[in-house]
This record gives sequence, C-alpha cells and structure tokens, in this order.
Amino acid sequence: MNFRKFSAWFLVVLLLLTSGACSDSKPPKKELKIPRLFVLSGVVDTGKEPSFLVTDDFNADGNLDLLVANSAEHTLSYFKGNGDGTFKEGITLKSGADPICITVADFNNDKLPDFAELNYQDQTIHVFVNTGNSFRNSGEIIKPGKIPINLTSADFNGDGLNDLAVSLRFHKVAILWGKGNGFFSEPEEHPVKGQPTGLVSDDYNQDGLPDLAIALAGSGRTGVQLFWGKKGGQFEPSELFRGGGQPLTIVNFDANGDGYVDLLTSSNSLHAITMLLNNKDKTFTTLPDFSSGEFPKFVAAYDFTEDNIPDLAVSNSTADTISVSLGYGDGTFTYPPTLHGVEEYPQGIVVGDFNNDGKMDLAVSCRDKNMINILTKRNLPPGFTIHPRETGGDPT
Repeated sequence: MNFRKFSAWFLVVLLLLTSGACSDSKPPKKELKIPRLFVLSGVVDTGKEPSFLVTDDFNADGNLDLLVANSAEHTLSYFKGNGDGTFKEGITLKSGADPICITVADFNNDKLPDFAELNYQDQTIHVFVNTGNSFRNSGEIIKPGKIPINLTSADFNGDGLNDLAVSLRFHKVAILWGKGNGFFSEPEEHPVKGQPTGLVSDDYNQDGLPDLAIALAGSGRTGVQLFWGKKGGQFEPSELFRGGGQPLTIVNFDANGDGYVDLLTSSNSLHAITMLLNNKDKTFTTLPDFSSGEFPKFVAAYDFTEDNIPDLAVSNSTADTISVSLGYGDGTFTYPPTLHGVEEYPQGIVVGDFNNDGKMDLAVSCRDKNMINILTKRNLPPGFTIHPRETGGDPT
C-alpha cells in the first residue's frame, strides 16, 4: 500500500471511530455539575497559623463553639458561639510547643466536654478541663513517646473512663489509660506495621468494644491497620489493608448505609482520597483512589443534601478551596467536586449548625490568613436530586 492510499484508509477509520459509528461505542458520561452548597458568610480571627479545628457546645448554652490550635504561636483559641453564625471574641489558652491535634472527651466525669491537645515540637500532651465558662490546664504534662503525630480518645478498657491513643512516628501507637480526674497513666506502647499518622476509634465489628483504625504512611508500608478491641483493654492487630499511597488523615462514617462504619483516608501529597468499605467480617474492601481537589488535608463527612447518604467536604490546602463531593450511597462520590473558595491554605474543617437554622454549616481554619472561615449552608434548588451512578446523568 502506497502512502497516499494508506493515508486515505487511515482517515476513514479515524472518522468512523470519532463519529461513534463503531457498534460497541458508548456515549461519554456527562460531568456532574453540582451547585455550590455553601456561601462564605463570616470570618473569625485566630492566633498564628491555625490548623486543627474542633467544634462542640463546650459551655452548654445550646450553641456550637469552636476550638482551634494555633501552631506558630503555641496557643489555642476558644470561640463561644452566638447561635447566629457569629462568635464572641476568642479566649486564648497557652498550649505546649506547636500544637497539631485536639481530641474532645469528658476526662473527669463531670458531664462537660474537656479536651487534650498534642504538641509536636516539645512532644507533649496537655489536658484542659472544662470549667463551664472556659478551660483550665490540668497541670500534668504527658510525654506519650518519641515524635507523636496524632491522638484520639475512647474508653478502650471498658472502665467508664476515657483513655487516649497516640500515634508515634517510629512504628508505634501508645495507649494512656484515663484515671477519671483529668490525669492519665504512663504510655503503653503497641507496634504497628508502618509509620502511623492519623487514627480514629469506633466499634467497626459491632462487638460492643471500641476498636482503633490507624493510617500508615511514610517510606515503608502504607495503608490502614486495625486494632480490634478486646476485653480489659487488649488489642488484636489486623493485617494491613490497602488505604491510599500516603494516608495522613482518616475519617469514620457509614458510606453505604449498611449500618457498619467505613473508613476514608486522604493522601495530600498524592492529591487522592481512598474509601475502605467495611465487609462486616473484620476485613475491608478498598475502592479505587479518587480526586477531590489539590493537596487534600482534612475531610468532613455529612449528609449535606438530606437524602440519607453522606457526602464529603475536603480542605484543599494549596488550591485555597473546599471541595464538596456528593455520595451515591455505594462508597463512590460525584465528580468533579464542587469548589468553594476560602482564604489561604485551608486546614482543619468541621461540620455544625452554627446559626441554628437546622442546616449543617462548615468552619475551616485558614493557616496563612490567621482566621477561620464560616461557610453557611444554602437551600438546595427545588427538586434537587442525583441520578443513580450507573446512568451517568446530570443532577436535576
């Protein structure tokens, strides 16, 4: 075949392929266009480089409050909510050096939420006891182990007192048993299969005992490992489940509505989110990684569209956005995500009804602007719904 005939033949084939004339061709799926669900409605000034963020009704007045770690000035800022989406002037609390994580629980059994905060630079934990109007440092400086990364709380030994679990960089998790007065035991170390980062607790196998889920990242083995809770505060380590290339944060929620808690990790350096579905038999099925924005830092899961299916809100640090992906109810989510602009370098993200209108809003700490952005939930368009995933249709 000479060049001219070959070129003509190639052009015919190319036209057939691109025109959809082949019998097995399928129309491409449409990209889902989700309206913005939130509007930026306010800002709250914090200390320097706010990062980890939590919300609770700390003063029991019926309004949600905010507590944020200011990493660059070694403080925390406590903001009492007014119930209308605004907050009172912050109360500054002195932390350890470089606070990076906060966990909220009742550590002295007075029915008020207290908190423990983890400090990266001086490798300590400080516990703050709720006084009703503010907090006081318990005075105990806890040293959980070498290079602590993250912490969470639960009653791991079933004695009615909340304990602490801390991830330590060099392949360990430390458990500190609560004494019920805001103080804790010496750390009890447990080896893990990689370098632990984020960790969360729940009863994943529904045996009535709290378990621990640990994200593993770094240069060694990566993924998620479970510590199955046993009576008396014992743990049964699991094998390693695939759970993202470099998972740094990990989140609990029931993604597919089967009554069992699933897991989701974010790998910010890989710009990826990974879903692990609970198989109800102490194993997990890992779904393919998906994208929800650039450099995803923290994730919040909630049913924003009120269809009984949880959705995702993700802070994308290098893009200065919050991305929202709506759930299909099978562990998958809409793509592309809907982007909401916020101030520079968003970090911590929490969900709460800050203006008491019955709709869940977002609060986001923006590190490089020293502030928290409040994003108020908008009303959904009339008749808004998402077509089933297999149709590939647009939402209506």
